[in-house]
Amino acid sequence: MTTILLILGTLILLAMTGYTIYLLMQLRKQKRLFAQAKQARMNRIKESVTLIAKAMLVGDCNHSEGVIRLKMLLDPLGQKRLVDYSAMWQLYEIVQDMPTHDARKTLKKNERMRLDLQRESKESELEQHIKLEIQQLLEDIK
Repeated sequence: MTTILLILGTLILLAMTGYTIYLLMQLRKQKRLFAQAKQARMNRIKESVTLIAKAMLVGDCNHSEGVIRLKMLLDPLGQKRLVDYSAMWQLYEIVQDMPTHDARKTLKKNERMRLDLQRESKESELEQHIKLEIQQLLEDIK
C-alpha cells in the first residue's frame, strides 16, 4: 500500500513538474512574441515619424498638421518627445486647441479666418527653426 502511494505521489509530482515546465515555456514564448510586437510597433511609429517629417520638409504637409501628428507619434516612443523641440512645441501649443473637421465647419467665417491667420503667422515665424528641428528629429530617431 505504501509503495502504491509512493508511486502515485511520484507520478503526481512528475506531472506537476511537467506542467510547470510547459507553462514556463509558454510564458517565455508569450514574452518573446510581446517583445516582437512591441518592436514592430516602434518601427512603424519611427517610419511614420520619418514620413511626416520629410513631408514637412518638402512642404507636402503643413507644419501645423505635422506637429499635431508628430506629438501623437512621439509620445509612445518616450525618449524623444515633441516638447524637446522648442519651435515645434511652440507651434503645437498654438494649434492644439484649434477646432478641426466638423468643429471647424461650425465656426463663423471671420472666426475661421482669425484662427487661420494666427496659425499661419506662427508657422511662418517658426518655419526656419522647425525645419532645423525636423532634421534633428530625423537624426534622433535613426
